[in-house]
Amino acid sequence: MNYRILAVCAASLSLSAVTPVLAQGSFGALSIESCPDYVAKTTSQVQMATGCSFAGGRWSMDPAEHMAWCKGASPRERGREDDERRKALTTCRGDFGAVPIKNCKEYAARSRSQVELAQSLEPDCVFEGMRWSSNLVQHVHWCNRTPANRHELEDAARRRELAACKPKPR
Repeated sequence: MNYRILAVCAASLSLSAVTPVLAQGSFGALSIESCPDYVAKTTSQVQMATGCSFAGGRWSMDPAEHMAWCKGASPRERGREDDERRKALTTCRGDFGAVPIKNCKEYAARSRSQVELAQSLEPDCVFEGMRWSSNLVQHVHWCNRTPANRHELEDAARRRELAACKPKPR
């Protein structure tokens, strides 16, 4: 009996750590509810666009600009903006190197952004292994179990693989 209670408590604690991120829905959702999640995804996408010569506010390197825009936008507008950046990134991606990641919530948002882009590039490029899992909970659990410097290395490895992908012209 005590083991069941302990298991329920442990599961509840694990879920409470990722609830804000999971509130976004599954990968590919059209709306983004949280501005911090939106800014983390945007920052990841802007960094992946290094060297692509994309212009306009959508590609600003300043997270404060994206946060200000986000606060005035609806969840669906945020999702559409995210989708437009992802579409542009299917034609050009760069490698920015290691980037500081503040916490596991930011790590999860960046993972989500990169996995969504990888899914957009299929079937021309194949991304294999746990780093490409669409299960956001797995990314959060991995982040919670590993040292912070590993988060940055894993993020950089995903971006390197994305940058190396050369999809066929359509």
